[in-house]
Amino acid sequence: MMRQSLLPKTYAGEGTLTLSEQDSRYLTKVLRYAPGTCFNGIDQSGKVYDLVLIDKQTLGISPAENGKAKQESDTLPSVKGLPRLHLLQCLCKGKKDDSIIRQATEIGVLSITFVQSRFCVSDASNKTIKAMKARNERYEAIIKEAIQQSGSAIPTSLTPEVLGIEEVPEFCKNGLGIFFHQEPLENQQSLGELLAGQTPNADIYLFVGSEGGFSAEECALLKQGGMFPVLLKTNILRAETAAVYALAACQSLLQEKPHLPL
Repeated sequence: MMRQSLLPKTYAGEGTLTLSEQDSRYLTKVLRYAPGTCFNGIDQSGKVYDLVLIDKQTLGISPAENGKAKQESDTLPSVKGLPRLHLLQCLCKGKKDDSIIRQATEIGVLSITFVQSRFCVSDASNKTIKAMKARNERYEAIIKEAIQQSGSAIPTSLTPEVLGIEEVPEFCKNGLGIFFHQEPLENQQSLGELLAGQTPNADIYLFVGSEGGFSAEECALLKQGGMFPVLLKTNILRAETAAVYALAACQSLLQEKPHLPL
């Protein structure tokens, strides 16, 4: 089921859009939309539109009145007006990254960035440009599908480059940087304490390790770079579970007043 359509990055405000072969097939063959079908969409900045399928190859587009689409039903107003969440995730093995991308997009993160750390089993440094391009295309497709099916009001984006862990503090310098560690560290605060007082225009960067977590040297590097460690007081979590748990906990705390420590 598609709750909304994500317009392509090339869209620049035109009244009509020629559909790609893949999008045309999805709308007409998978969803069985007939010409004249109306539905809602968002562009890459999160602006809402009313859409109508003119024919198999053409989409009619008009800005939604007062930002609310006529056919809107299942978008997520609860995540609007909150600080912007960004996920930084150390590379995981197998297809775990695919699952993390899908679930983080459904939760409503603004961006997803992968990081190479000491304990990563996967290694992005030996991938060719062609392989990285194919990887990013697959990830972008997962994001698009998740936005369309979940109705997320936030247009999640993918950082095309894989960062080295030494680049993370600089990447997070304009917001609140939090990394989730598997053991208690000295003078660490709770997640609720760190989130208290964050304004809607703030950027919050949540950094989750790979299957092996972070080394002591990496923790020191992140703390020296101005990031804050948090220990999630749960059972031992898989890397892909930790990312979803951290995002959901953060989002829940930001919606509750007053903030409760976690």
